Amino acid sequence: MKKILSKSIFVINALSITFLIASFTLTAPTQKFSLLDAIKNKTIVASVTSNGKHSGFSVNLNITNSTKSTVQLVIPAGTKYNPQDNGEQTLIQLKDEFITLKPNGTYRGQVAAFCTEASDRCPTESTKMNITQNTDPKFDRLFTYLKGKNITKSSYQDAVWAISDGYSVSNIVAENAADKAFRKEVATITGQKNTWFTSPQSVRIDDDGNFNMETLKISGHLSFDCPKGTKVLQDIHKENGDVFYASDRAMTAQASHVNYAFHLAVMGWEKGTYYIRIHDGTNELGKYEFTV
Repeated sequence: MKKILSKSIFVINALSITFLIASFTLTAPTQKFSLLDAIKNKTIVASVTSNGKHSGFSVNLNITNSTKSTVQLVIPAGTKYNPQDNGEQTLIQLKDEFITLKPNGTYRGQVAAFCTEASDRCPTESTKMNITQNTDPKFDRLFTYLKGKNITKSSYQDAVWAISDGYSVSNIVAENAADKAFRKEVATITGQKNTWFTSPQSVRIDDDGNFNMETLKISGHLSFDCPKGTKVLQDIHKENGDVFYASDRAMTAQASHVNYAFHLAVMGWEKGTYYIRIHDGTNELGKYEFTV
C-alpha cells in the first residue's frame, strides 16, 4: 500500500508542475505601443497604402506582430498618412483607433482618415503612404472636442477642410443639436463667423484626380419684423447690388415677427457673394448674405 500511495503522490506532483507551466504560458505579458513607436522598435511590421478614397475609410493597414506576446496598438487622433507622391493629398485621422494583435498575428483592415489638401489630387489606389503626426494646434482642438461626442461622420471632411484649407463652415450640414454645436466649435477654432445658412457641396473628382466642388443649395432660417398682414417679397441680389432674381410672388405676414425656413437651389450659379433682400415693395425688412 505504501508504494502505491508514493506513486500517486508523484503523479499528482507531476500534474501540478505541468499545470503551473501551462498557467505561466497563458499569462505572457501584453505589450502596449503607439503605432509609430511599434514600427520604430520593430515590434510590428506595417504596410500602409491608399485605397483611392479621400475621406472615410480611406487607408489600408496591413500589420504583423513580430513578437511572441500579445500587442495592443493605439493609432492616435492626429496620425497623418502621406502619399509618396507629393502631388496627392495628405490624410488625417480624427479619432483614436485600437488594434490587438495575437503573438505573430496579422491584422488587415482600414482606418478612417480625411483629406487635408483640397488643392492636391486624390490619392490613387495602392499608393504607399508614410506615417507622421499632426503638429497643428487647431486640429488638436478638434480631436479633443470630438472625444465622446456623437457627431454625424459625413460632416468630418468639411470640418477638416475648414481648418486645413479655409473653407467655409457653412459647408458643414448641421441638422441636429450635436451637429450644430460641432459647427459652432469649428467656427471658433477657425476664427470664422458661424453663418446663418448651410451650403452643402457636391464633390466631384475628375479623371486626373483633381477636385471640383459646387454648392448645391442654400438653406437656413430667416426672421424679420413687420406689421401683421404686410405683403412681403424677397429678391436675390449680387454683391454689387444688381438684381439677380426678382420674385413677383408675395406672402402675407401672419404675425409681427416672422420666422421661416428658407431653401434655394443654386446649382450652376456663378461662384460669389449674393444676398436675399426681404421687403414690402418699398421698405427693406431684412437682408441676408450668402456665398455660392
